[in-house]
Amino acid sequence: MSLLPSKGYLKRMRLYFREMYPPGLRVFMSALLCISFFGFVARIEGFEATVVCIAIATLSVFCVMLILRLMDELKDREIDAQLFPTRPLPSGMVLELDIKFSLVFVTSFYVLINLCTGKALWMALAVLAYSVLMFRHFFVPALLRRNLLLTLATHNPIIPLLLWYLVTLYSADQGVRATTHITLKLFVIVMYWLVLLSWELSRKIRSEEEEDAYVTYSRIFGRKGAVILTAAVQSIAFLIGIALTFKLHLSAIFPLLFGIGFIIAMAGHVRFVVHPNTISSKLRWYAEAYALSLCIAQIAGSYSS
Repeated sequence: MSLLPSKGYLKRMRLYFREMYPPGLRVFMSALLCISFFGFVARIEGFEATVVCIAIATLSVFCVMLILRLMDELKDREIDAQLFPTRPLPSGMVLELDIKFSLVFVTSFYVLINLCTGKALWMALAVLAYSVLMFRHFFVPALLRRNLLLTLATHNPIIPLLLWYLVTLYSADQGVRATTHITLKLFVIVMYWLVLLSWELSRKIRSEEEEDAYVTYSRIFGRKGAVILTAAVQSIAFLIGIALTFKLHLSAIFPLLFGIGFIIAMAGHVRFVVHPNTISSKLRWYAEAYALSLCIAQIAGSYSS
């Protein structure tokens, strides 16, 4: 079967991106992540990342997240048809062939922009290979589809893998070893990983009236248990941030802004536990604010120090 898109491809994908993956917003978020993450690595190594390095990193993160989104459309099409019939693919807004062609195009572009990254290319390919394993459900689809926690354990490591790719990209750009100051770099990776993990947890927490056949963490752990788990993950990330403030001699702006994000996230949890409903259950918004506070805190702290 040909992978060439049919007439109307661009119009359909424009509608798809507007609903599922707004490009402008996603590029901005990718840039914030990369600039702030490189800010920590530069603080450790003593060299600022170049504009070219930041540009490649931003495009690569954007592409990897889009690749995962497109893969999810294909591997979850049967579940989405049953539980989310109004989404673009099951509703017919886009065709399966549109998704496949876009996946091939974005993957090719991702590999192409990493051909000039030296040793970082191998890490970029490792990230892509892990993405393919996720797409194939690690060749045990029946097992993973009925076990959300196992799916989380096997799929979420893509985040630290992607963050380590950023470390290797920075190292290749600066001509230094990625493994120097490895402990500090791993703490930074874990901090970002936990912040992003809390987003993954929070988006699958619902109030009792919202629960349906879709498996959520609130169904597995109970509403309070799921909230406590998410809050614990965010708390550990914040404590790592405080430790890095002293270890790397960061500006006081960093713990101040990161702390505001942490307080907002905790307030969201308390609100949901005390008054659980369809409005207070939107904890992903608080997790996104928390992630944003980390990035902004690092960037603002760099300019003030």
